[in-house]
Amino acid sequence: MISLCAALLLFGEVVAEGRIPVGTVIEAGHLSGSEQDISRLVGRQTTRTIFPGRTISYGDTREADLVSRNGIVRLIARKGPMVIETKGRALDSGTRGDEILVMNLDSRRTLSGVITAPGVVEVML
Repeated sequence: MISLCAALLLFGEVVAEGRIPVGTVIEAGHLSGSEQDISRLVGRQTTRTIFPGRTISYGDTREADLVSRNGIVRLIARKGPMVIETKGRALDSGTRGDEILVMNLDSRRTLSGVITAPGVVEVML
């Protein structure tokens, strides 16, 4: 994987076509510049508001959230070979590998789990 410093040096100039609010998942239509540089940003999420005509760098983005705060998620609890699935409500946002709090909708119990896929949080009991 390329380091952030190397990515910033290899990254060309990409300009915002319009206002891109913080937290927006970037699409190709949001940007102008070389196709290769735009493709590096598509699918990432902005960490600050980008105004029209401003340059956007790789450092202004992060991996997009797979789970949104207050969203309904599939909650998977594991203990050894036993697996239990139910619905939960995410109490935080995050991306793959992030540890977040989730409330089990059946028991109203709050658990800590790891995001493993879009809309999926796994808890080890």
